[in-house]
Amino acid sequence: MTQISRLLDRANEELVAAELLLSNHLDRVCISRCYYAMFYAAQACLASKSIESRTHRGVIQLFSQHFIKTGELPKDFSQLLRETYALRQVSDYDDDEVTD
Repeated sequence: MTQISRLLDRANEELVAAELLLSNHLDRVCISRCYYAMFYAAQACLASKSIESRTHRGVIQLFSQHFIKTGELPKDFSQLLRETYALRQVSDYDDDEVTD
């Protein structure tokens, strides 16, 4: 199995988990799983161009640079990834902002 396939499998697994969490009204944890589904998909895109990053912000920046600014993918994808990252930060680290 290639690195891209592994990353896409992880993205799909996170998406399935997010759907289960959402159906059980576990919104805070669902947000985190949604972000990771998007994160692994972005990593898979980068891997298709032999690009890696060790940080979340690096993945987001490189994804935008190599897929959005080039016009390969719509601008909305980058914005959604950034917004979901910010929501994940709140849901994982700020108990007062998002509740189950």
